[in-house]
Amino acid sequence: MSNDVVLQVSNLTKIYGKKIDIKIKKVGKEILAVNNVSFSVKKGEIFGFLGPNGAGKTTTMRSILNYLRIQEGSITVFGLDHNKDSIEIRKRLGYIPGELGLYEDFTGEELVKYVDNFRPISQEFLKELRTVFRVSFTQKIRSLSHGNKQQIGLILALASKPEFLILDEPSIGLDPLMTANFHKILRKLREEGITIFLSSHDLSEVQSICDRVGIIKEGKIILIEEIEILKRKFLQNVRIKLPSPQAFDEEEIMKLDSVISCERVNNTTLVLKVKENISEFLNWIKDIDILRITIEDASLEEIFLHYYE
Repeated sequence: MSNDVVLQVSNLTKIYGKKIDIKIKKVGKEILAVNNVSFSVKKGEIFGFLGPNGAGKTTTMRSILNYLRIQEGSITVFGLDHNKDSIEIRKRLGYIPGELGLYEDFTGEELVKYVDNFRPISQEFLKELRTVFRVSFTQKIRSLSHGNKQQIGLILALASKPEFLILDEPSIGLDPLMTANFHKILRKLREEGITIFLSSHDLSEVQSICDRVGIIKEGKIILIEEIEILKRKFLQNVRIKLPSPQAFDEEEIMKLDSVISCERVNNTTLVLKVKENISEFLNWIKDIDILRITIEDASLEEIFLHYYE
């Protein structure tokens, strides 16, 4: 494995359940959660992992962490086998699960001291985190709100500055200002060479901080691409302003391979979604009298919905 690859997932397959033959009947059920998934995450990048509930995101992450036994494929982290070397890997890894569980009888201070016993915490970085996450460290965890518990969990995961972070919906419960400051911290960690694997339902979050994105659908990876290339290459929003109400053959333009949709907003304005190579579309409209045309990259949300239609 290349030194610049921190995580390598190859042909990962995970099946839940089992079918059993009992005399002439088959009982039980198998569910294929992840099917032949392969991707890699490079050192010092923020990799976004997208997909709706049930697509296989959490199964993939739990497989990476060796919380689940996989049927096929291989996973390496830092070049180490995720199963045989799981203890060594966890020493160098930080994790926030989608459903965070903390010791309810501890205070934040007690949890920090507890974690520091087996994973030395950067006291300087801890101070910085505490200025961002303004949560009480003196209250018992059970008395904190969901959002405040999430802040404690993030502090615990980040404070030791692990080489690799796996974050499952890390911004849940954070207010917009705190989320923005949290994103600044992640960018700073990336600059220091820390690798981040981020699963999120917040597409604006992924678009804001991720370098690359992988989209998983029904247990299969359907796309891996750099964020900026994805926005430029796969979908553009085109707005055409006609000088006056005039004929514009929407049916003909929809015959172009690159045009996904064409909607007339009013008598003189049309909005189109055009994918990939826009030159075919521009060549088609070159002889049409147009007052104004604007072309913008689609948002990640629009691209994501396009792949899930």
